[in-house]
Amino acid sequence: MKKVLLVTDGVFHPPFLARKALRSALSELDGFHFEHIRSMEKLPDNLGTFSAMVLYFHHAKISEGALVKVDKFVSDGGGVFGIHSATASFKDEKRYFEILGGRFAGHGPVESFMVEGLESDIFGDIDDFIVKDELYLHETTTGIDIHFTAKYEGEKIPVVWTYSYGNGRVVYAVPGHTAETLKNKTYQKLLQQGLKWVTSE
Repeated sequence: MKKVLLVTDGVFHPPFLARKALRSALSELDGFHFEHIRSMEKLPDNLGTFSAMVLYFHHAKISEGALVKVDKFVSDGGGVFGIHSATASFKDEKRYFEILGGRFAGHGPVESFMVEGLESDIFGDIDDFIVKDELYLHETTTGIDIHFTAKYEGEKIPVVWTYSYGNGRVVYAVPGHTAETLKNKTYQKLLQQGLKWVTSE
């Protein structure tokens, strides 16, 4: 049984109903046990017993102690799955963005866009799909592997990437501003596949 720590918080951003849909989708996976906290400041002392953390929140500050815990967890082989506003949190912490593989740089309006998949052993045969969401723009770290893109001002930009940090695995996915997005069955399949990958050995 793989233990996964869900670090999720928010009523409007991210929406409570989106967080609920995320938990419901991930709970469909066999062989996983989930525990939930609402803040990185509440990371348990036994963090090393977890296979991965899922980060879905929009918070301004993280303490040095919590950041050190996250860094060690991932460096030692733990998985991290960041969703939407995870990359817009803790904007002053360079090390946090080095862990996730990218830093939020802005976004367009909430509008419909096509999420287009590239050939991927990790995400398999997930079809292209449309969401109505915020399309985040990022400054990304060298070494990310892009699996899904969307078009912004005529250019393809990363929407889902994977990344290695130390001995750990990282996935980040842009969509997540609306509850409707997290209820999208294709996106839920993507999230499930991503969690399987970050927890695999």
